[in-house]
Order: sequence, then C-alpha cells, then structure tokens
Amino acid sequence: MRSLNYGVISDCGKVRTENEDNHLALVKDELTLLVVADGMGGHNSGALASTLAIEAIKDYQFSIDNPVQDIKDLIWHANQCIYQKSKEKEEYHGMGTTLTLGVIKDRILTIGHIGDTRAYLFRDGDLCQVTQDHSMVEELIRKDIITPEEAKNHPQKNILTNALGVEKDVKKDLIEVELEEQDLILFCSDGLTNMVSDKKLAEILAKPINLQQKAETLVELANQRGGRDNITVIIYAV
Repeated sequence: MRSLNYGVISDCGKVRTENEDNHLALVKDELTLLVVADGMGGHNSGALASTLAIEAIKDYQFSIDNPVQDIKDLIWHANQCIYQKSKEKEEYHGMGTTLTLGVIKDRILTIGHIGDTRAYLFRDGDLCQVTQDHSMVEELIRKDIITPEEAKNHPQKNILTNALGVEKDVKKDLIEVELEEQDLILFCSDGLTNMVSDKKLAEILAKPINLQQKAETLVELANQRGGRDNITVIIYAV
C-alpha cells in the first residue's frame, strides 16, 4: 500500500463515551479508497456495525476496471454481513451504520452513499456537498415543509431514513465526480456537520496549513461548539 496525500482524524467528542464511527483511507489494487461509517444501535452495537462495514471493504478484491459494480457488490456484501450479525444476539437487533464510500481511479471519484455521513468537494474556494443526507429532516427540506435553517434544531434531526444493515436489502446513492488538480475531498460524519457550518468548513479548508492540520482544526472546532457526537474527518488532496 502506498501513502496517501490525506489528513484523517476520528474523535469521540465531548458527550459520547464510545466512538461508533469508523473510517478507512488507503490505496488498494491501484484504487484510492476513502470511507466514513457512523454506527447506530444500542449496547455499543453501532460500533460493531460500522466495524463490520469497514472490514468488508478492506477484504474486498476490487476489479479495478469497474468501480461502480465494485461499490454495488461491496454494499450488498457489507449489508448482508451486518444484517446477519444483527440476528445473532438480541442486543444487536436493529443495528446499522451510515456509509460513504469513495473509490478514486484516474481522477474519477465514484461514491456509494447511505445515511447522513457526507462527501464534499472543495474547488477554487467553493465547497459543494456531493452527497444527499438520507434523513427525516432532509426529506422535509426537499418537500419545502421546513427550511434548512429550521432543520438545524429540528427534533427529528437525527432520524435516518436509510442505513446499512438494518434491512435485508438496502438502497444506495451512486455518484460520479470528475476531479481536477488541487481539488480537496472531505468525507465526514455528522458529528462535524451538525456543529460546523459549510461556510466555516470552507474557511478552514482554504487555510494555508497541511491536510492533517486542517482535519484536526475541524475536529477541534466541533468540540469547541459542544462535541455532541463522534467526529470523523478525512481530507484528501487530488
């Protein structure tokens, strides 16, 4: 495995006692992989669900030539692993995880996405959210029932409409992005985005500091603002 041009950090936050986030950033089979998974479920089973997702990705043999099919197969396999595990013990029942999985090959970023972890593209000073949250408040926003501002403190803010491993079959978004030189890619859990605005994210990504310092600065800011959830950040430079 080759080294990556990235910064990465995962932090428990200021409120939670366990970190149920998991992440991955590596080069495998000539492909760059970026993954953030945020587990959900009682009795610490959320941590198990996100771990199972990451392990499935680590063990997968990529075809190299067809990232879209690889991602489809991977998500199906990871979903089955978590779903079957959830039947083994009562405390595992209903466990699941979000998943934002990115595969980069020849400056094409292919994403498989489930839940409310996010992928962003930072280019020429502009920050664009690439993924769309699978959450109750996001559906309300799309239906013009509430505004994005109202969503920030909505009582149903943390309710997901889609997660990996909860059902036998899972829906996923598949997204392709053409990358350019000097682009930054940000993958993160909602422990960051619930605490830090997109405007502030862009300000920190634009700072003349290295990628690891950018990632650490984002986590530090999320904790300063309450750190109500686990926080995971991966920043990759094209």
